[in-house]
Amino acid sequence: MADFTWSFSSLKEYINCPKKYQEVRILKNYSFVDTPQTIYGKEVHEALENYVKGWESHKQKLFGPYGQPRRPIEEIINGVTSKTWNKTHKELNLDKKKKGYKPLGRNDAGVRLCGLWFNKGFSFEEVREKVFEWNQLNKPPMDNKEVESIVKSMHKRHQKNLDENPKPTLPKNYQRFQSMVDSLIEIPGKKLTELEMALTRDKKVCDFHDENRWVRGIADLVILDDDYAFVVDYKTGSNRYPDTKQLRLMALMLFEHFPEIKKVKAGLMFLKHKTFITEEYKAEDKSLSWAIFTKILSRLDHAYETDKWLPNPTPLCKWCSVKTCEFQRT
Repeated sequence: MADFTWSFSSLKEYINCPKKYQEVRILKNYSFVDTPQTIYGKEVHEALENYVKGWESHKQKLFGPYGQPRRPIEEIINGVTSKTWNKTHKELNLDKKKKGYKPLGRNDAGVRLCGLWFNKGFSFEEVREKVFEWNQLNKPPMDNKEVESIVKSMHKRHQKNLDENPKPTLPKNYQRFQSMVDSLIEIPGKKLTELEMALTRDKKVCDFHDENRWVRGIADLVILDDDYAFVVDYKTGSNRYPDTKQLRLMALMLFEHFPEIKKVKAGLMFLKHKTFITEEYKAEDKSLSWAIFTKILSRLDHAYETDKWLPNPTPLCKWCSVKTCEFQRT
């Protein structure tokens, strides 16, 4: 088998015209020339990448250690037992000596719940009401003055954090895309932007620039949530002929890079048209998904081995950068 590296874009270029693939990708007789459309696409991608990164940084600074309970929120919301409740002095001293897990106290839990709710956008009165209701589930409940003090101090801290960490914004030219990207930011999970992924021919994970790489790609946005993942590719062009094979390839690479992922929801987000084309893939179907690329990759392998790169004349030839081709028309 031939030694080459492919990506979805290079494979698509080969399908469109093997001759152009050879001239540009192998012989490098012609280089890619940016157009106003490609320049615009790069600018949009960079703006959205910075916007998502900005929000992730903003949330981290806003939350700090608050709003991030050491115990699952589902447990805390049902009330917290006092640290010393049902614990003997001997047991407490043993915990201290072992420097092990310390039970989350009522006050600390209240602080973290306030941080969580303020960051979700609840008002002071709404948070105050929620915390007082929650306090009645504690064993024993805290004094009302203590609860009031927690809410006020956390509200003050939240306002200070807001002042010091203003919300990220998109450049004016791209603000019309904000609502679509905000819907992605609201999805729970760890967000990775411009994620570089690469695999060797035996589908083992490798560095993006590894000399043994076989296939590689860059995902505009990946969201990891336990055994579930989202992958999104931003599109600034037409939505008339969407090619979802790109999503399938990204999903396959995610399954290899993050073995814990069992399901991937992938989408092409056509920003100008406000449309989102999605598909879902399962880790158990990886073999079937790889098989979709087998035939065309065999053709590409054969082209490398025989060094035969036949032109594929189409109406698009007049825009082709390969000026020496017999079918190129200006």
